[in-house]
Amino acid sequence: MGVSFSALKDQGRSWLAGFRTGHQGYSFWRKLSLLVMTGLLTLALFKPHFMLPNRVYDWYFVVDITQSMNVPDYQVAGKSVSRLQVAKQSIRKTLSALPCGSQVALGMFTERNVVNVVEPVEVCSHFAALDQTVASMDWRMAWAADSFIAHGLYNALEQTPQLGKQMRLMFFTDGQQAPPANPRYMPTYAGKPGDVQGFLVGMGKPTPSKIPKLDEKNAVSGYWEQEEVQRFGNFGMAETLSVLAMEQGQHDRNAGHGPGNTLLENAHLSALDAQNLQRLAETTGLHFVRLDDAAQGSGWATGLGMTAWRWADTDLRPWLAWPAVAAWLVYLALTFAGSAWISAFRHIWRGIRHRLPTLKRPGKLSP
Repeated sequence: MGVSFSALKDQGRSWLAGFRTGHQGYSFWRKLSLLVMTGLLTLALFKPHFMLPNRVYDWYFVVDITQSMNVPDYQVAGKSVSRLQVAKQSIRKTLSALPCGSQVALGMFTERNVVNVVEPVEVCSHFAALDQTVASMDWRMAWAADSFIAHGLYNALEQTPQLGKQMRLMFFTDGQQAPPANPRYMPTYAGKPGDVQGFLVGMGKPTPSKIPKLDEKNAVSGYWEQEEVQRFGNFGMAETLSVLAMEQGQHDRNAGHGPGNTLLENAHLSALDAQNLQRLAETTGLHFVRLDDAAQGSGWATGLGMTAWRWADTDLRPWLAWPAVAAWLVYLALTFAGSAWISAFRHIWRGIRHRLPTLKRPGKLSP
């Protein structure tokens, strides 16, 4: 036997009347809301999970660990902090912002290559290991002193699709080429711009600063001077790679340049090379951004354009929390619906509504 629409309307009015007058329906819904709230909170204690379609993010975070990244030209809580420290803080904040099911890989850059130190792992179940690995990244892990940014970036872009079909790249660097690059030997990008999505994150300030020398205890023992840079400076990879020539110290790669070399006169200073990074971003299809605050990274990483949809183990507690809060509010409303102060509030509100038409009339003042 079907139920008519008019009967449903009458039943609804009866329930509403129960809320207002406090008859048996009032007590029923009050108890039901308390039961629902208790049941949802009890279920949440068991940390239920379920496989659901989820919006996740896959990221390959690469950090430049060359010496220029030790320049402390950031200010955090009134203290000078190095570019490397801010880059690591940004990655750690981003790890916290990524939803469960996201995949994260980690890499470090120095000289011409990027070393993948952590292959893609799920962010929630491996959060502690990822966070500790990022915190442990250090300039002393560098296997060479040179910094050929273009080589390293292209190497990272080559690795990224091998780590996952939906993997994005976030490369943190100040863009400083050390030693200064010879345009004759700059590599060309073999990939297609935009094949790999992501960000080329510029670190540091545009104002040049001295590059500190750090000892084995990570304390500043001095600063690189112009003469030292000129003594070891070169212009990138030379045309020949003769082992005999290198052993005899005749190779162009190891040839020193005198103080008159104008291309090296400021190589002992470091600043964000935005022009070089912008050019590399246009070549590769990445987005060039400047990191002014460590919290910015999480916003870039979780942008809509970086989303990857797939089935993932989903924590159901947030889904249980909102209905529980709604049931709690209903319970409170029903509990205090007949109290004196609620009645007084209703009386005041009715008075205000009664006076509103008078107040809105032009030229009329309330008595």
